[in-house]
This record gives sequence, C-alpha cells and structure tokens, in this order.
Amino acid sequence: FIKSWEESTDKKVGKLTEELEQINLNNKQLCFVQLANKWKEIKEKSNEAPWFTEDCCEAKCINTENPVGNCVKGNGFVNLIDDENITYIEPKNDERYGYPLGIDKSATIYAENSFNKPKDRSNYSLFYFEVKYISKSNEERINHRSIHVGLENSSKSYASLNFSIYGGKQIHFNVQNKKGQSGHLYLQNILWNNNDILGCGLVYPPSNTNNFSYIFFTHNGEQIGSPISLNENCDGYKPYIQIKACSLETNFGKDLKANPFVYDLSKHIFHKYSDYEKDLNELIEMFPLITKEGIKQILLAKGGIKEIVSESLNDIFPKIN
Repeated sequence: FIKSWEESTDKKVGKLTEELEQINLNNKQLCFVQLANKWKEIKEKSNEAPWFTEDCCEAKCINTENPVGNCVKGNGFVNLIDDENITYIEPKNDERYGYPLGIDKSATIYAENSFNKPKDRSNYSLFYFEVKYISKSNEERINHRSIHVGLENSSKSYASLNFSIYGGKQIHFNVQNKKGQSGHLYLQNILWNNNDILGCGLVYPPSNTNNFSYIFFTHNGEQIGSPISLNENCDGYKPYIQIKACSLETNFGKDLKANPFVYDLSKHIFHKYSDYEKDLNELIEMFPLITKEGIKQILLAKGGIKEIVSESLNDIFPKIN
C-alpha cells in the first residue's frame, strides 16, 4: 500500500511539475519548436544564378547523392560526413613540389526540413540552430575562407549572416523576392575566430497579434545586428549554409539537455510591432515628402531596419532634423 501510494504521489508531483513548467513557458510567451533536421542537399550551380554557388568541378562528382569523396580535379570541396557535421576537403597538392593542383570551391547545403509556421499559435514559436565554424587552413589559404548561415523559402526570400575576409561581416537579405529590394547590414566590432558559434533563428508571433515574423542572428551566444522583419510570405524557411575553406559542426537542437545551445533562448527579447511602428513614425518625421504608405513599403522591403532606409533616402529627399 505504501509503495503504491508513493508511486501515485510521484506521478502527481511529476504532472504538477509539468504544469508549472508549462505555466512558466506561457509567462515567457516562448515555445522553442524542436524539429528533427539534418543537412541533405548540396546545391548545384545553375545558369540562372551562376554566382550563387559552385560545383566541385564540371563533373559534379561530389553531390547530394554522393556527398563524401574527393573531387576528381583535386579541388577543395565539402563532404557531408553525417547529419550535422560537414568537413571541408582541402585542394590536392603536388606530391613532389607541394603546389596546389586544385582550387578552393564554395558549396551551398540545404537542410532536409523547413521551419514551417505553426497553426493557431497562442505564443511565440521560435525555430533556431547553431553551427560551429572550424578552420584548418594554413596562412596561405586563410583568405579563401567564408561562411554564410541563413534561411531561404521556396519563393527565394532569404536572410543570411555572412562572414568572409573580403566581404567582411554582414547580414544580407531579400524578404520581398524582388529585384532591387535586397539589403545589407554591415556589422561592426565583431572578431571572427576559429570555433566561433554562429546562430540563426526564426520567430513566428502569436496568431492574435499584429506582430511580424522575423529572422535574427547570433554570434557566440549574443544576438547581433537587427532582426529582419518578414512580409506575409514568411512561411517555409529552410536552413542553409554556404562554406568555403572551412568545416562546421551543427546543433539543430535535437537533445538540448546533452548539447545545449550557446545562445540562451529564455533571454530572447521579442521584436514587436510597437518597435516597427516607432521606427516608422520617426522616418515619417524625417522624410515628410514621402507618404506614410510609401515609407511603410520601403521599411518592409528593407526588413524593418530603420538605419538602412534612412541611409538610402538621405541623398534623395530632404530631411527634417
């Protein structure tokens, strides 16, 4: 009888604990959406956008169906070792003289599953993943390295955090899927070191609010840059990375107890419509010759980032200080 009573009590306590955890979750208005994911597709170079990515060589010997191996031309390229780890195979060198026989090539890899908008959301739904940047390049090839971490949907709307030697550190995006509507946010005072952790998240607001969905980025556990506000076409964003001359390890969040994120999701500060409205009103005061609707459309096209809109309009329209 005592043993049965203890088991019954333990079950009640366990259920109460779950209910309290749910209450705390609701108070924080945040629900991390745990999604089983893995790196799957090696994007092939296309004629429509030949600048976007590269193949290992003309033979495309390393591809989605054959993700592990050496390029027959000796070029440097990625290998998808398992679901979360990507290793970069360096260019082949001449065995006798040591000079490179191949060159470094960039590769773009997409995850298997998208961050889809949950139905009937009563709180903020947050999707998130992190990658660890690993570089083993020697000093002669260190300038070749680059890494892009981001999200893209089927309409080709995207946002990515880009680190490279020549391009610097920036957030690049086009959330309208229109030519001329892309934006760049240059990041200052950020050091780029081996084993850095880069994170990318997508937040869908509660269904009963007018808040925007948005994408945000982190570096070594700290949010960087500004959130990128999304338009109505904000569903189905898929994680992707583009790397050159570096490897990475990924945390998709499948076991946060054993492998927690570096970024503390519980401390995430929501980007709300009131923030957007405040920036909109300030821009209207700064540029009175433009209608409110005109500035609203420009601000939405630029991811809701006031600084980008202000800089682009300063040289065209008079500004009231």
